[in-house]
Amino acid sequence: MIKNLISPFQKVLLGRRLCVGCTQPLDKAKKLGSLSTTKEVIECRCKRRYIYDLELNSFRRASFDEEKLFFMNKKQ
Repeated sequence: MIKNLISPFQKVLLGRRLCVGCTQPLDKAKKLGSLSTTKEVIECRCKRRYIYDLELNSFRRASFDEEKLFFMNKKQ
């Protein structure tokens, strides 16, 4: 039930390109690297990680599997 209440607010914040945790602009967040040719991993000041889709010009929360994949590729 709580997820049903929080999800719409998170969508609005991400649509405005703001972090869902601290509401800082994601355009000013630190770029960690590329996940693929069209996706970049971004980290906010509050340490939440996002995926920036270059084709869609939008942000979304990074899943645990995406973070894991990114850091595994970065170590190699």
